[in-house]
Amino acid sequence: MEEEEKLVTIKTFNLPADIPIVQSFLETEGIQVFVKNLTTHRLIGPICDIEMQVKSSDYLSAKRALIEGGFSKDEDFTT
Repeated sequence: MEEEEKLVTIKTFNLPADIPIVQSFLETEGIQVFVKNLTTHRLIGPICDIEMQVKSSDYLSAKRALIEGGFSKDEDFTT
């Protein structure tokens, strides 16, 4: 049985409308994206941030892509 890879939050959002362009950008870079808390945000309201997650093995590639694409700055990342 193959062990599942850990998901890591790469970016957080307050507004659901901000997600699709960033998600599409990362997916065109070949990085699979998972969105956490979107349903909760839509049903209950903004009680938590919406988290964009990637596989831990894609973290560095996603970080580089977000910076190069202008969606994040290097200082947005703690690791």
